[in-house]
Amino acid sequence: MTSHRSKPAIAVVGAGLAGAACAASLASNGMAVTVFDKSRGVGGRMATRRMRWSAAPAAGDVLEMHAEVDHGAPYFTAVHPRFRAAMRRAASAGVLVPWQPRVHGTWVPAGVHSFVPVPTMTALARHLLAGVNLQPDQAVQRLHRTDDGWHLVLADGGQAGPFDQVVLAMPPAQAAVLLAGHHDAWADALAEVRMQPCWTLMAVTDEVDWPWDAAEPDRGPLAWVARNDRKPGRTAPRGCATWVAQATAAWSAAHLEEDPQVVAVALRAALQQQLPASAPVIWHTSVVHRWRYAVPVAPVADQAVVVQPDYRWDAEHGLGVCGDHLAGGGVEAAWRSGDELADAVVAWHETQVELATTP
Repeated sequence: MTSHRSKPAIAVVGAGLAGAACAASLASNGMAVTVFDKSRGVGGRMATRRMRWSAAPAAGDVLEMHAEVDHGAPYFTAVHPRFRAAMRRAASAGVLVPWQPRVHGTWVPAGVHSFVPVPTMTALARHLLAGVNLQPDQAVQRLHRTDDGWHLVLADGGQAGPFDQVVLAMPPAQAAVLLAGHHDAWADALAEVRMQPCWTLMAVTDEVDWPWDAAEPDRGPLAWVARNDRKPGRTAPRGCATWVAQATAAWSAAHLEEDPQVVAVALRAALQQQLPASAPVIWHTSVVHRWRYAVPVAPVADQAVVVQPDYRWDAEHGLGVCGDHLAGGGVEAAWRSGDELADAVVAWHETQVELATTP
C-alpha cells in the first residue's frame, strides 16, 4: 500500500514494551504514529499498581494509606549490545537504574546487567512514548481495510484511520483475532503459540525481619517472592513491607479460572511459609492479578526449521507483528522485536521513496 500522505501513517496496537519500542523508533524516523491500548496506562506486563488501605492508629483519626507494587516483570536484564545502549540512554534520562538484589535462590549469574525503571515499571514505556500520539482506553475490536488504507474498529463503536500500516504488539492469541480474514497464515500460527499464565499476589504486611530482597522458592506454588519496597526508588509506609509473590506457571494454569479470593488465600499462605516463623504476620491488604498471557512457552528446537526474524512484516498487506513471544520471551526480547520491526518498516518506506524518485 503506497501512501499519498506527507508522512506514512502507522497505527501501533498495544503500548507494552514491544509496541513502545516500535512506535518510538518509527516516530524518530519521521512516521506519523498513533498508539492504541485497551488500558489506561502503558507498559503492558511491565506494570505497577497502587494499593490503598485504611490504618487505625492507637490514637487519632483513621489514616488512608497507599503503596505501589510492581506486579508484572520484576526486573530485566540487558545482554544485546543495541539494547544495552538503549538502556544506557534511558538511564541517562533518569528512568532506569541498576539493581543487584540479594536473592535466596538461583537467579542470574554475576556480571549480568539488570535494571528496574524508576519510579515505577511503567516509566520506561512512558519514556519511549514521549511525544507519540497515545490513545489509551481504546480497545481495538477488528481491522477493516478499504482503498484509502486500514481502519481500526474500536470497542466504543468508533473508528480510527485511515492508516498506511498497522502493527500489532499484543499477546499472540489477541493478535490472531485481529489478523483473521486479513492474514490467515499468521493468524493460524499465532493462535498456536502457547503462553503460560501467572497468578500474582500483591500484599502489604507489618515490617518483617527478612534478610532477602527476593527469593526463588524451590517447592510449593510460588516461583518468585520480592520485597517490593527494597527495590530502587520504591518505598512503603513506615513500619510496613510490600510484597509481590508470583505463582509458578503450573500452579497458575491449574487454578486459572479459580475465584480470585480463593487464589489470594492460597498465595498468602504460600508467602507466609517463606517468611520468618518467629512472629505472626499482620496483613494490611492484599489482592491478586491474573496474567493470562505472562510468558511464552519456549518451542522445542528443530534444526530443520528456517530461523525467522524476531518480528513479522508483510509490506504487501501493510501489516506487522511484534512481541516477546517472537523473540524468546522477556523484556529485552519485547524491545528487540519492536525495534527490529520498526527498522524493517522504515527500510521498506525508504525503498519506496527511492523507487518513486528514480527516473
